[in-house]
Amino acid sequence: MIEELPGSSGYILGFRFSGEITDEDYSIIFLPALLGAIETYGTIRLMVDVIDYKGEDIAAMDDDVRENFRLLYIEREAIVGNEDLEDELNRVDTFFLFPTTDIRFFRTEHRRDAWRWLREDMRAKTGAETPPPRQG
Repeated sequence: MIEELPGSSGYILGFRFSGEITDEDYSIIFLPALLGAIETYGTIRLMVDVIDYKGEDIAAMDDDVRENFRLLYIEREAIVGNEDLEDELNRVDTFFLFPTTDIRFFRTEHRRDAWRWLREDMRAKTGAETPPPRQG
């Protein structure tokens, strides 16, 4: 299951991934939110908070995420999870990772630090908490 987190705002999006992730999770919840924010803001920052992860429908990931070049507009990604997830991410390439993204892993107890890192430098760039929507 994928659900959007209440801390999402503007071009900073957060999602909780739990249990088994299905094609419907990608196509109904995750991708529309990402692509809508990319369309509006140009680049986005993403949090993936992983709890009790059981795997994903690989066909969904291959069809919807990796082949969608627009996801190269993810500037930063914070992945939050336990030690087992960190070990797994160090061993394999998973759907959480995008090739041109600054990615950092945070343990579950450091979730607030992850949000803080995603919001860091926003004011310096824009003078505001979130950048203005793209024009045209």
